[in-house]
Amino acid sequence: MINKFLFDDKFLILGLVVASFIAGFIFNNLLSKIYLIIAKKIPLYQEIKKYFYFPAWFLISILLFSAISSIVNFKETNSDYIITKIIQILYILFFGIVSIKTISFFEYVLNERQPKNIADFHKRQLTTQLKIIKSLASAIILVICTALIFLSFASLKSLGSTILTSAGIIGIIVGFAAQKTLNLLFAGIQIAISQPIKIGDVLIVEGEWGTVEEITLTYVVLKIWDLRRLVIPINYFVDKSFQNWTKTSTQLLGTVFVYADYSIDVEKLREALNDILNNTPLYDGVASGIQVTDANDKTIQIRALVSAKNSSDLWNLRCYVREKLIDYMRKEMPHSLPKLRNTVYMEGKI
Repeated sequence: MINKFLFDDKFLILGLVVASFIAGFIFNNLLSKIYLIIAKKIPLYQEIKKYFYFPAWFLISILLFSAISSIVNFKETNSDYIITKIIQILYILFFGIVSIKTISFFEYVLNERQPKNIADFHKRQLTTQLKIIKSLASAIILVICTALIFLSFASLKSLGSTILTSAGIIGIIVGFAAQKTLNLLFAGIQIAISQPIKIGDVLIVEGEWGTVEEITLTYVVLKIWDLRRLVIPINYFVDKSFQNWTKTSTQLLGTVFVYADYSIDVEKLREALNDILNNTPLYDGVASGIQVTDANDKTIQIRALVSAKNSSDLWNLRCYVREKLIDYMRKEMPHSLPKLRNTVYMEGKI
């Protein structure tokens, strides 16, 4: 008998588990190579291998362990019980793994099946919804698997019941913790449904300008323009106000202010703005214009209106237009630059 050469059935069982996973790894690699040869006509066959390689290895290992352990004779009477429990736990883990991998695979498929000409706004909207749904489903699967593992042991089930019924203060703490968790959970669901923010949106939160980099069930990561990351609880976007520059479209309008003397020819400056915008790819051709928006006793305020396809291009376009307008005024209209006038009164004359 195999167990005559070992000191204890527990070591034998552990060895069988390790050996089963090693053999499963080898066998799974062989099946993967055969699969890649015969499945070339199957759509997404490479992605199927990528997402289901580990679940297949896990299932093959479980089957090998079940088969090998059924033909081994053990000395201890409770060895069969231990093996049964190990197999139960492994199948529960397999259920969790294959469920999460399946959700990830469908997320990938839905993202890949989006039309190539679909607007970036709609892509980001779907990506955000899928990511939050995936996180929610994975959390539910994790809870179910954990509960099934504990419920498979009668001693742990009774211990859990004793803790819940006798330790009232622990129940209160758990209740408060669950309340906060549920608050975040429902906020995440509300974000997924109402879509006040999406991955890739440009926001201003707490005075910081940045792009939504990640959305989870409990927090949102905002990538600040200087590469810092601002981590914000997800219920912030339900309870407080914030600016979303790309809620319905990435296109934005921006303004550039310059100051000039009263003698400036505004019409020539308007023509200069059109030439400047037509010579840069940053301008999207939607809106442009020059207006005198204010005046005081020394200068007039001129506002240039420009537009771009996204916030990054708009920032660069505003800087570009400001530089070019100042350069034009300096070279072509030096008399129109702001001046400081002095009035001299001669004695006896006005």
